Amino acid sequence: MTAALASLRDSAPRTMAEALDSDDPYEALMSLSVASKKRATKLSEELTTQLADFVLEIPDIVIKAAKESESMENPVSDAMACADSILNSLTKIASGGSQASLEIRKLEQEKADLEQHSRDVETALWLRTSCDKASSAIPSRQYDVAAGAIQQFTQLKAWNRISGRARAYAGEYTIQQLEQHHVTLKKLLLEQYEVAVQQSDLQRLGQMTPLLPKVQLEQEAVSLYLKYLQAITAQEFTKAIQTAPVPKGASAAPPFALMARVYNAAVTVLRHHLPLISHCLHRAKGDAAVAQLVHVQVEQHVLPLFQKYIETRELPLVSQSAQRISGVLEDKYSGRGLDYDGEDEDDCGFASEVGTLADVDAAMEEAALCLQHAESYTRFMNHSVQEINKARALRFHQEQEEKRVERERQEWATGMSTTSSSRSAEDYSERAEYEPLEILPARTQLQEVVWEVGGYYSGIERCLLLASMQRAFTAPETDPRYCSPLGFKGQSSHIASRALQTSMVETCLYTARRSTQRAFATGHTGTASAVANFAADALSGVLMTVMSQRVEEIGVHRLKPGEGLLVGGAGLFFQNIRHGGAQAQQAHHPTPKQKLEEETKRRETQMEMAKTCAYFNDLEIAMHHTKQLETLLADAIIGGFPPNTHETDQLLMCVKSLSTVSEGFQLAANTAIESLVTVLKPRLRNIVGEVAGAEGSANFMGVGGKSGDRVLVKMNYDLDDESYQMMQLSEGYMGRMCTLLDELILPLQPYFAPRLWDNLMLGVLGATCKRLEQSIRKCPFTALGAICLDSDMRDLLGYAKERLDSPELKSNVALYRACVPLARLMQISRLVNVDDLDDVIDLITSSKRKGGWDLKLDESKAFLCLRKEFSAEKVNELLHDD
Repeated sequence: MTAALASLRDSAPRTMAEALDSDDPYEALMSLSVASKKRATKLSEELTTQLADFVLEIPDIVIKAAKESESMENPVSDAMACADSILNSLTKIASGGSQASLEIRKLEQEKADLEQHSRDVETALWLRTSCDKASSAIPSRQYDVAAGAIQQFTQLKAWNRISGRARAYAGEYTIQQLEQHHVTLKKLLLEQYEVAVQQSDLQRLGQMTPLLPKVQLEQEAVSLYLKYLQAITAQEFTKAIQTAPVPKGASAAPPFALMARVYNAAVTVLRHHLPLISHCLHRAKGDAAVAQLVHVQVEQHVLPLFQKYIETRELPLVSQSAQRISGVLEDKYSGRGLDYDGEDEDDCGFASEVGTLADVDAAMEEAALCLQHAESYTRFMNHSVQEINKARALRFHQEQEEKRVERERQEWATGMSTTSSSRSAEDYSERAEYEPLEILPARTQLQEVVWEVGGYYSGIERCLLLASMQRAFTAPETDPRYCSPLGFKGQSSHIASRALQTSMVETCLYTARRSTQRAFATGHTGTASAVANFAADALSGVLMTVMSQRVEEIGVHRLKPGEGLLVGGAGLFFQNIRHGGAQAQQAHHPTPKQKLEEETKRRETQMEMAKTCAYFNDLEIAMHHTKQLETLLADAIIGGFPPNTHETDQLLMCVKSLSTVSEGFQLAANTAIESLVTVLKPRLRNIVGEVAGAEGSANFMGVGGKSGDRVLVKMNYDLDDESYQMMQLSEGYMGRMCTLLDELILPLQPYFAPRLWDNLMLGVLGATCKRLEQSIRKCPFTALGAICLDSDMRDLLGYAKERLDSPELKSNVALYRACVPLARLMQISRLVNVDDLDDVIDLITSSKRKGGWDLKLDESKAFLCLRKEFSAEKVNELLHDD
């Protein structure tokens, strides 16, 4: 940089005016600065040399003040004299600085005058060129060239570019000629445009419409084009209605077909004409006017069709009857017990007042199509309005940007910035936001009619849903199609292998799915929300109630041990014991007829058991179908409704209410299984009592007459070495208990849904383990007995894992959480198997830390006291309350 500056010293400009003529302003200013610095340094050195020999002349006022001070010694006079001297020096300095400032201002003014002069010359040239083009183009009917020339003239006037000097350079005659050409061209174009409108010459209109804004005829062009557009839209809509195809066997075209043809014609008109008007006549709001005109024409043709449809279909009367019947059906099936005396066959007047299911379903299809076409057109119009405002916003911001750039260019060209007040006004105008036009009202007349029809539709759809459910409720069980295989299987091949489900749940859920999907297909959020709420209420208030009551009153009753389909009493195990000797002595050979009767009876029993379990499975199927319906409708909202709107969010909340319904079905299924377990509890208590025996019992039972037969024993953990050896050679009570449990509930395994079977198994295990715990509390333990208890509990745990289906329940932790009574037995086994009392604290502490300890302190003391090796005093001393 230093070398470059040194090379420029000789050619450095000496004044600001010379610097403006340089090729590179930056290098010129740097050179000027270096030269000024060098000159200032040289002058300061010369000044220092001169001041060394300079005799300062004291001003007269100072001399006078000094003389007076010698005589008067006045300090104020001295201060005033010094101030006058300083002021005199500052005045000389300021005069030199003001001179430099005046020179700079003069240069800037000369530059601004030169710029203005050049612009005036350019404007004059533009005016003369435009005048020549217009003068030659108008006689030859080259209206596009003439319009372009006039547009340049009007733009120069709008930008205030025609100053007095520009007018003088161009000539007054040129200005007058342009004014005259402007008037003449406007008259010619307007006349020809009117002729094109009268003749409906679309090609001519397309050629002339872009020319009218150039000659400031936007308002007239919009008015004429709307007149033309009104004529062709009315003609197209009438033609669309009159030429609608009539279905075979019908007297007239369906209303939704007529409406769809009108909507399609409107969409076609907008797509053909809106782009041209939006591009050429947007300053006169022609784009908004076109959209308004087309919508008004649509309403004039569609609203009469809607009114005729409402009157011919008698929608108000039918909807009123449907609402009354819906209330009666809900009261009929909500909160009452089922009785099959024939009253369920009554449809509460649905067939007589509303119609048959097929006719009403067809009518709902027709209404849904009317709503769907109207909603599609409404969305298209809303999209068109948004695009119009978007285009206007883009033009608005583009104009703001052009103004900002022009202002900055002028400031740079003149070297002078605007005043603070004008600058703040310009900044405010540049930061102004675009205000969208309200082209269509928030609620149009068409939307009002759609809301009315949607209300009628949703009420009738609700009644149709309940009537379809009522028909499914009364379907005869003897129908071969009443039961069908379950839709899903378990992890194990033998679980749910022959499970069934009834047609009632399939019919009801299919009806709910069809109703909601049809309402969602309309695209109308209000109608879809209403039908979604009605479906959720029908599923939770009617279907769930009927299914729960059917399970409680029929399913649970049929599975009552001894009185229903399940075995009771001592079970098959002890029957085999009683009849073992007789079967060994004489063989029983049934006849073929007896075999056939036994096989037929067995199959009938299995079929009855499968149908009974199907009532339980229906609740599980309803839960899965409801979840699928929720997912399906949520996907439909994402793909078919406008995002981020209040109506769509409200519809999504209505769909999410189905999750509560699915949870209700799951809870109802769990409750039904709990009721079944409650019915099984007496038999479970008998099983535990049969295999465990009385308190302290050590009785042995011999089975069979052979020496190799095992000896059966009951619960006894007070074992010495001899009894322990005998226990190893005997049939333990745990194996017999598991066998009896299998005899009781294993016949249900192929017919229950996997989750319901797991719940039933866990419920049976829980009830059995509670009963076992009561028996264990009465049994003393030895060390060998504690080992036997641990072995028995492990056998019970293995039995539970083998019978359960869910892979999640195969782990000990998950199984303990699902069945707390079983977890307590395992904890009791671990507690009484400690070798030393000192290990008890560590066992309890570590188990509690892992969240796997359910025994209370008093219970732990009681079970430890059952060990004969542990004294009660030491146990109480060890596990004292802190």
